[in-house]
Amino acid sequence: MRILVNSKARLATLALVAISTMAVSSFKEETHELCTGFVPKNDMKIPVGFKSLAPGAAGLTEEQFNAVLDRTDRLFTPVFAKKGATLKINRLWKDATVNASAQQQGSTWIINMYGGLARHQATTEEGFALVVCHELGHHIGGAPKIAGVKLPFPFPIPGGGNQWATNEGGSDYYANSKCLREYFAEDDNQTIIDQATADGRLSMFAANLCDQEFAQDADRLICKRGTLGGSSVANLFFDMKKSSKKPDKVLSDYATPDTSVVTKTDDNHPATQCRLDTYLAASICNVDKTVANSDTDYRQGSCVEGVAKVGFRPRCWFKP
Repeated sequence: MRILVNSKARLATLALVAISTMAVSSFKEETHELCTGFVPKNDMKIPVGFKSLAPGAAGLTEEQFNAVLDRTDRLFTPVFAKKGATLKINRLWKDATVNASAQQQGSTWIINMYGGLARHQATTEEGFALVVCHELGHHIGGAPKIAGVKLPFPFPIPGGGNQWATNEGGSDYYANSKCLREYFAEDDNQTIIDQATADGRLSMFAANLCDQEFAQDADRLICKRGTLGGSSVANLFFDMKKSSKKPDKVLSDYATPDTSVVTKTDDNHPATQCRLDTYLAASICNVDKTVANSDTDYRQGSCVEGVAKVGFRPRCWFKP
């Protein structure tokens, strides 16, 4: 039997196909970015040439800034390629913005690293590398995802995936549990930790936990460097909030965790103590760095509450 198709219905079908095709094309080119950066939006500016006169002030040179990003590019470009993406690092050294951010444009996954943040007096190499890793984590840090960051596509996407960005606490956790372990593996970590210990920049509380959770010296040293990064960015947070807290006080904060418990996972920036707790937990989580995180199952590649004794995502921002 021959089936006749009404001409109006046929035109409607062709129009729907055309609209769907245009939507797919638009979807591929759309830029998806986070509303905030590594720290909440702020007006702080640190121009090129700024040098803090504060005793013990850090801050990276342009050469150090590029060295961190060179290594990041070399180590993680292949990781992104396996996911079908191209890693693009925008090196915004001349930009005075004190922040960092992540965005996606089709298969190009971008991190924006600003010179203002690198020049801040609290920023050390460990701290800057942690921020870079945090931004990478938005792309590849796995679950939990930010509930509000959805792709503007009106039809179901094959395989799900309507949320691309790992949330703020999750990106912090990825930074220390996976990314920094890869980044620091090439360094003379013994010499670096010895110097940090002599300078009083290493939390002995955190260092003892690193020694307890890892059997190999190399892993213990990388764990300790991860906590140095946590201290650096915590000092950054306190300074931006105009807190009177001194840098040496942050070291003792490792031993005084945030005791609050959320009833629902918070996708926003956790409080400073809570973020510091996350850096420590991720640093002492002894799950191997090669066990990748999952986009749907937060337990994969992580220390899990009820299974591990330490190293799980803090309850001050995460609800299992």
